[in-house]
Amino acid sequence: MRKSLIVKMIAGALTLIVAASCDKNVYDEKRHGDLIHYYSSVDSVDQQHMWMLSQTKVLRYQVPAAGNYKQLQVYSANPLVDRNAELMNSIYVSAGQVGSLSLNVPYQVSMLYVALVDGAENLTVASVPSSQAMVDFSEVATGRAVSSIKPQTYTYLFEENYPEPGDYDYNDVVLRISQQRTAKNQITVGVTIAAVGAVKQIAGCIRLVGYRFQDIDTVSTTTGMSFNDGINKQILYFHKETDLLIEGNNHEAVLNLFCDAHWAMAFNPSADYGLFQRKKYNVTTESGDNAQLRSTRTINYVITFKDDVTLDNFTHETLDPFILTDYNAGTWETHTEQFKSAQVLHKYFVPSFKDLPWALMVPDANFKYPLEGTEIGYRKKTDTGVVAMFGAYTTIGHSFGEWAEDHNNYLDWYLYPNTALTF
Repeated sequence: MRKSLIVKMIAGALTLIVAASCDKNVYDEKRHGDLIHYYSSVDSVDQQHMWMLSQTKVLRYQVPAAGNYKQLQVYSANPLVDRNAELMNSIYVSAGQVGSLSLNVPYQVSMLYVALVDGAENLTVASVPSSQAMVDFSEVATGRAVSSIKPQTYTYLFEENYPEPGDYDYNDVVLRISQQRTAKNQITVGVTIAAVGAVKQIAGCIRLVGYRFQDIDTVSTTTGMSFNDGINKQILYFHKETDLLIEGNNHEAVLNLFCDAHWAMAFNPSADYGLFQRKKYNVTTESGDNAQLRSTRTINYVITFKDDVTLDNFTHETLDPFILTDYNAGTWETHTEQFKSAQVLHKYFVPSFKDLPWALMVPDANFKYPLEGTEIGYRKKTDTGVVAMFGAYTTIGHSFGEWAEDHNNYLDWYLYPNTALTF
C-alpha cells in the first residue's frame, strides 16, 4: 500500500481529534478534503453518491390457500433451470398467509423468481419484474431446484488508510459475505477472506444493523472453528477481543470476525515453520518474499435470535462489515459509505466531504478485484482536455470512473474487468 503524504497540519489535527480535543479550529476539513481529492483517481465525484449498486425492495405476497407450503424463497434467477441462481431471501409461511419481505436487489437484476416450497422440497415458482412490488402466483412452474442453494453473496473491498488517501486498488481486505435464513429464529452469515493486500494488523467485524446485543441468544460456527483460533495476542497492537459476538457502543450486536486478517486467512504453523509474517495474500500473480498465493478461508456464523418476528426483513443491508486499523494512537473503523458514521466500537473523526470511498460493496460473489498497485479505475482529463483512463475497470461506457462522476449511470461497471489487471 502506497504511503500517502498527508501534511503535518492534517496529521497533527487528526491526532488531536482522536484525543477528543474541543478546539474546533484545530482541524481544517476543507484542507483535508482538498488533499484527499489531490490523490483521487477521478476528476470529480457525484456529491449525491452513496456508492450503491443495489437497492432494498419490499415484495408483497399472498400464499395460496391450497398447498402444503412451508417456505417462500426469492431467487435472482430461475432455480428450476439456472444453476447460478442465488437465494436472496427465505421466510417461513403457511397456507393463505399475506405479508411482505425485504430484498437487496442489484440494479442489474431485472426479474425475480419467487418460489413456494412444500414439505417435499418441491418448488412452485412465479416470476415478477424487480420493478414490481407484488408477486402473483396465478401462473407458475413447478419442479426441483437444479442445484444446491447458493445464498446471495456480495464482495466487500476495503482500503486500509482511513482517514488518509488510499491507492484505490481496493484489495487491502477483500471479503465475500452471504446471509441466509436457516431457521425461523436463525440467520447464517458466511464470511470468506479472499485477499489481504496490506502488511499491518487489520481487524474485521460485522454490525447487525437494527439488532441489539441482547436480541441474540447464541452465535456459533458450523465447524466450531473461528478466524482467531490459535492466535498469539502478542502479535496484536489493538483489538484483541476474540469472542464471536461483542456489544457495540449503542448496545448493537457485532459479529467479531478476526483480530488480524493475515492470521485469519493464511497462517499455518506447520507450513510456515512456526513463524508468523504478514504478507500480501492473493493480490499478485505469483508468490514471492512479500506476497503469496493462498487458499481462501470461509467461516459460517450461525446467529440464533431470541425472537423471530423481525427476521423476514433481514437483508444484506442489515450487515455492516467494517475493518479496524490503528492510526495516530487511535483505532479507526472503515465502513461503506452508508455506514461511515457508525462508530460502532470506537469514536473517530468522520469527514463530511465526498470523494472516493474507503470501502465498496459489489453485488457479485466472484468480483474480480484489482491486482496490487492497480487502481480500480483512473479517469482524469489531461492538460489538453483528453480524458486519460487506465486501471482495472475502464471500459468506456462501463467504467468505474464514469460511475464515480454520475451515480445514476454506468451501474454495470463491475461486469467489465480488465482481466490482465484483476485477480
